[in-house]
Amino acid sequence: MGITLQDIEVMLRVPVDGLPVTGSVKLDWFVLCRNLLGHRPPDPVPHPHENMSILAGARIRVSWLKEQFRGPLPADATDEVVQQHARYHILVWLGSILFMDKSADRVSVMPLQFLNPISDVKRYSWGSGALAWLYRHLCKASEAKVK
Repeated sequence: MGITLQDIEVMLRVPVDGLPVTGSVKLDWFVLCRNLLGHRPPDPVPHPHENMSILAGARIRVSWLKEQFRGPLPADATDEVVQQHARYHILVWLGSILFMDKSADRVSVMPLQFLNPISDVKRYSWGSGALAWLYRHLCKASEAKVK
């Protein structure tokens, strides 16, 4: 027996009804981060042995994000800054709980496209997206070439 959509709804308490979580996978993630988080990751730096970039593909280092949003939100923060902080917290939650992978230090920035405007978050079927993500990664994990 496998994990069902009802299991996701009951265990994670996320919506399973609503708009599908489908979008573009070929966006300019640097621009999306700047526009929706207020911070643009630095350009990639070539490294011979490993990927040291802050943003690699559509996955961003959580440590860099935390550094950008450290400290309390200012009392006189504009609505835009409040929304940027909310997007940061939602993105880290989505990337580390619903759409996690074997990486311990990166989250996908793909969900950002569904956080604009921030009020649209509740319109999506996050549970369906999480279940699809889970099954896709279970398939990938079963491939012989995966370490």
